[in-house]
Amino acid sequence: MVMEDESDTDEQSRYIVPGLRRGLAALRLFTRDRAVVSVPEISRELKISRATAFRIVYTLEADGYLQRTPHSHAYKLGVNVLSLGFEYLGSQDLLDIARPVLEKLRDDTDASAHMGLRDGTQVVYVLKAASQHRLRSNVSVGTRLALHATSIGQALLLDTPRAELDRLFEGFEMLQYSDQTPATVQQLVDRLDEHRPRGYVAYRSAYAKGIDSVAAPVRDAQGAIVAGINVSDHESLPIMQEQHGRLKDLVMEAAASISMQLGYRPPARR
Repeated sequence: MVMEDESDTDEQSRYIVPGLRRGLAALRLFTRDRAVVSVPEISRELKISRATAFRIVYTLEADGYLQRTPHSHAYKLGVNVLSLGFEYLGSQDLLDIARPVLEKLRDDTDASAHMGLRDGTQVVYVLKAASQHRLRSNVSVGTRLALHATSIGQALLLDTPRAELDRLFEGFEMLQYSDQTPATVQQLVDRLDEHRPRGYVAYRSAYAKGIDSVAAPVRDAQGAIVAGINVSDHESLPIMQEQHGRLKDLVMEAAASISMQLGYRPPARR
């Protein structure tokens, strides 16, 4: 058995913030079966004074982590606590859900599949299911590419209003990687207007010569675009000749599968 050095324990305890610890302990009192908790209950169960319990509750309420129940001095969890939980679950779920879907997409197309997230004016690639071909996409996890110039990047921007695009690319040099790359915001808007009715983005040698791609957006429970996926590989592969046929069907089906598992439900058609 390894004994912890007492001096190490003392050193670690110097950095603990007691007030923060008590605040988190107060939040943990709320459970599925106990949605409402009063100040006296917090005082008693945390073994702190009522004055201290009140200050903790007052601070949590002011920051939106607790909410007073009507006609009562008791409290329930506020929106900010729920938002933190949903954000965490969403970030974990996205990659866990997408990985098997991308692997199936790779197997169905015999080509490389990727997922990317938006970070400013870049796409960050967070998942890759590589094909077994010698000639294949060389994009790896962690790669950052230009948002305006890539298929996933444009899929991520399909819902973005013009005013937001202007702000995003203000002062940004939109480099051209081919004659298909938008060099201005207006050209990007025109390109997005072409893609939007179809719901997907199709590229032929637009970012790298000889590499074709089809991308589609992934949506969360609120319908917001949170990621993009694509199949991107060498133009010589048979599936890459079916960009607007079987390939786009498979990519859009995969994006829809991930979106539905994140809670997205497409609006009913009229």
